[in-house]
Amino acid sequence: MNDMRRVVLEMKGITKNFLSVRALSKVDLNVYDGEVMALVGENGAGKSTLMKILSGIYKRDEGEIYFKGEKLVVNSPREAMNSGIAIIHQELNLIEGMSIEENIFMGRFPMKGGRIDWKKMSRDAGALLERLNLKISPKILVKDITIGIKQMVEIAKALSLDAQIIIMDEPTDSLTDKETRSLFDVIGELKKQGKSIVYISHRLREVFEICDDVTVLRDGNFIGENKVSEINEDMLIEMMVGRKLEEQYPYVEHKSEELIFEVKSMDNDLVGNIEFG
Repeated sequence: MNDMRRVVLEMKGITKNFLSVRALSKVDLNVYDGEVMALVGENGAGKSTLMKILSGIYKRDEGEIYFKGEKLVVNSPREAMNSGIAIIHQELNLIEGMSIEENIFMGRFPMKGGRIDWKKMSRDAGALLERLNLKISPKILVKDITIGIKQMVEIAKALSLDAQIIIMDEPTDSLTDKETRSLFDVIGELKKQGKSIVYISHRLREVFEICDDVTVLRDGNFIGENKVSEINEDMLIEMMVGRKLEEQYPYVEHKSEELIFEVKSMDNDLVGNIEFG
């Protein structure tokens, strides 16, 4: 059966060196139209480096990027955003003392007669928040909202740029269970709107709950791509660590003849004649 999904982004043979250290070696990544691609691997596997190349923060040493079938060259985060690629970092890039609407349109304020068009900015920001099912005033200061809503503001910023691809780097690390559920609902809505998401996470439960596909990196190398529906957690862990796991949490027996602590004849108002070692 042929796979009729449309590849919206291809990264082919991406290599990146930092002095004598090879961080990525001929890595591939496909992102499909209106789907969530999980990007997983142990710490140091190269996930964040690959996404920093895609978002214009780093320059690749080798390889090609194709976006909507055309070769893409990004030399800065601004060029990536203008191309329709937005990244939401673990450390949210918001200014606490400014309003939600100001953060969404930072550097791109709508102008009228040489002045900021505050009415249009509020109207446009409100429409973006409504798309994310957020019932909140865009005039509220960012310092007065929760981490979860800050995450949504970053997503609203990506939508304001008309981003086709949204990269989320460990987005649930600082969220409550309720905020995480809200984020998952928003991701579902973004998929319906035709947006594609690259979802970096070490929480495998999330991969199986909200992602369509998964790409695995290990030690800077591409290990494989699978549909989430066709693998299980044990298979995914085996790809990540490079060996078959008989037990995820193996029992290790510890024996020692050395006595390091001993109590003899403890007797007080609470216990009577207690001994242990």
